[in-house]
Amino acid sequence: MNLREALVALPVERLDAIAYFYGITLPEVPESDHASELAELISNHLLIPANALVAMNGLNDEELLALRMITVAGGGNGVIVEQCHQKLNQISRKWRRNGFKVIEGLITRGLVFTRRDGYRQVYFVPDDLRKVLSDFFLSAIFQRTSIDPERFSPRYRFDFAAPLRHICLLLSYVRKHDVRITQSGSLFKKFQDDLVVIIEEDERSLEESFFPVRYPPRLAFLLFFAKSNSLCEQRNNTLWLGSEAENWLAAPYSEWRKDLYNYWKQTFIEQDSDLQTLLWLIERCPRDTVLSISALLEEMHALSTTHSSHGLSLRVEKNLVDMLEYLGAFEVCESRNDTMIRMTETGKALFGLAPWPEERFDTDIYVQPNFEALVPCTIEPRVLWSIDAFANITKVDQMLVYKLSKDSVYRAMLHGHTPDTIRQFLQEHSRIPLPQNVSYSIAQWGTSYGRIEFEDVILLKCDSKELADELMLSPRIKPYLKKKVGPCYIVVERESYQALVAALSEEGYMPKVKRGPRTAVEQSESIV
Repeated sequence: MNLREALVALPVERLDAIAYFYGITLPEVPESDHASELAELISNHLLIPANALVAMNGLNDEELLALRMITVAGGGNGVIVEQCHQKLNQISRKWRRNGFKVIEGLITRGLVFTRRDGYRQVYFVPDDLRKVLSDFFLSAIFQRTSIDPERFSPRYRFDFAAPLRHICLLLSYVRKHDVRITQSGSLFKKFQDDLVVIIEEDERSLEESFFPVRYPPRLAFLLFFAKSNSLCEQRNNTLWLGSEAENWLAAPYSEWRKDLYNYWKQTFIEQDSDLQTLLWLIERCPRDTVLSISALLEEMHALSTTHSSHGLSLRVEKNLVDMLEYLGAFEVCESRNDTMIRMTETGKALFGLAPWPEERFDTDIYVQPNFEALVPCTIEPRVLWSIDAFANITKVDQMLVYKLSKDSVYRAMLHGHTPDTIRQFLQEHSRIPLPQNVSYSIAQWGTSYGRIEFEDVILLKCDSKELADELMLSPRIKPYLKKKVGPCYIVVERESYQALVAALSEEGYMPKVKRGPRTAVEQSESIV
């Protein structure tokens, strides 16, 4: 809602009082247009930054504190009336004071309004006015929370490909393994341990989180993200590749990042107004600013409107700083007494502040004569998806190490690959010529594939060789028979069973059938 819309919604008496306060008079207009014209004049007046600054100059310290909280807290979504009053009383230590008396001065100036959200009243600042007021408040906040960039040294090498690489490896692991799920709904320990290694989980103690199952934090985030987007699906206590996995893997990598970021906001931010406030502040910091987390937490003493047993500091560290560093939005620097953050180019794109930066993934791998493939950790995710289909990962580092084997190639062929497609892929992406022994072995391993094949059939038994030959010559019955496998035995495809029983009955052979579900003959008799 903008300022004009908020003003029009006020009673005419209140609107006239606000106009009188600013010395705004209305020329003669029809009574029906009075409120609309007056709201337009007041809105035009207050949206001029100099006039808004004059309006704030007459406020006392408590009123300014309240206006800043309502403007900034919750990312500008407003503050529940009771929480606002409680916070003002807490800061001023005037526990028995009526908090509305502080807000009343803001309402009479047309700076703060009320609306009903569900069953609660909320104080809010209209969108366009909030933009004007927040410029005054944020400039002061950033002066107090910014740090000299010379002191900034990231604690980790910036791995822009990490979240994309990890979600790709997780989906590939599900594709290759029968990932079993316990009755309580969690993965069996073996699968958890495998995935923790693959996605390079930090070796830190588990903290309580929003997730219903206690996984390590990164595994929990990626696994529940995959489930929520139908990239993984649970069927019969087993985790399978989901219906949307193929389409999602084909999407642009910027969409992968957006989906991960939006899921993070939905999981960690939307239910936490304090983290909403901090994220809103960070998104609006000047370009390339280094922000002190401890200084931001000091600012939150006057902006926080919720209380948590975990404490805001822990939530900021685990759910905001660590997660946005992992998603590539922040670089983080740790000093003895503070944590500092700086937004990356990827972060600016995620926050909608800049176009997507060009991401240069590696596309080359290094195939060795010992059947190992060395894969840079910054490999293009879809290339990684293909490699992981026919080779087993043995080491996770800045250079991933994969091993080709007869078993890994066989597993790939079960998923539709052929020796030729595997060799062609390796030849296209290997930085060095594909070793001859590797190429020969892949072709050799492929020659064994398909020599043995299973078919789902039924065996028809006759009491004599002559009866079996008679059935094989019958024009009515032969279409349902596959072949003889002995003097008295004939193979029948399982899906032809009911039709064959009906045909034999119609030809007068009266086959013996097992009791159970009603046969086609019984069904036809019941109809007659």
